[in-house]
Amino acid sequence: MKILGCFKVVPDLDAIVEQDWEVENQRAVDTGYAKLVWNCFDEGALEMMLRLSEFSEGLNVVFQLSALTVGREKTEGFLKTLYALGFSEGVRICVEEERELLFSPEWVSGLIAAYVEKIAMQDVVLTGTQSSDGSNQKTPYLLAERLGWPCISQVVGIEPVDGEHLKVVSQVSGGRMVQQVKTPCVLAVGNAPCAYLRIPTLRDKMKLGKRPVTRFAPEELCRDKGNGGLQLAALNPIDRKRNTILIDKGSPEENARCLYEEYLKERLSAL
Repeated sequence: MKILGCFKVVPDLDAIVEQDWEVENQRAVDTGYAKLVWNCFDEGALEMMLRLSEFSEGLNVVFQLSALTVGREKTEGFLKTLYALGFSEGVRICVEEERELLFSPEWVSGLIAAYVEKIAMQDVVLTGTQSSDGSNQKTPYLLAERLGWPCISQVVGIEPVDGEHLKVVSQVSGGRMVQQVKTPCVLAVGNAPCAYLRIPTLRDKMKLGKRPVTRFAPEELCRDKGNGGLQLAALNPIDRKRNTILIDKGSPEENARCLYEEYLKERLSAL
């Protein structure tokens, strides 16, 4: 069974200090100095693929794992890490302008679909539900639509069944749903328990991590940028400050009594 993991490399936004969240004339925020990290949902999807391959032992099912990213040359180090972890193929679709990726899920999904249809047909494609920088939450659904495959979102677990079926656990309102899914399909991973990718050993890095990355220009796969003519009009920071009320009645005892009588008593009685 061939499984393709699609991931995005993003700047560590926690490293951006508040005063640097200033929109430039080109409608962008300078994140060039921040360390690049795995997008959190994509990282969980890649680790899920490795665990799925381990679970297949004894089932006479061979999982061929490959990975694809759309991004800059700096992302190739992440692909080589996946080589060291046992992935058989690493692919980069070369896009050096980061702004082109932020708000173009139609284009990105078109590139991935073109790779699957023209270059290497897959049985399963795994992605994260969204990226931390664009947060479009559209790419896996658009990809499934382009391929004509079913899509399951908020996946938190995958187990092998046989050469054509997977057991998929997804988070739904009020609980979890367990389904036996026939391939091909697109799986969008959400808040999975395996949120972090394992670290390869130095020996595996030296032995496997030096393999070349396969590169494609976007024009080789898909000529249509597919963003529907949309243009970014503005960027505005989200105000995450919470509304607060300062209680200053004097002593700590009086403040606590005021907090209980005016704000907590009614809520506690409703429980």
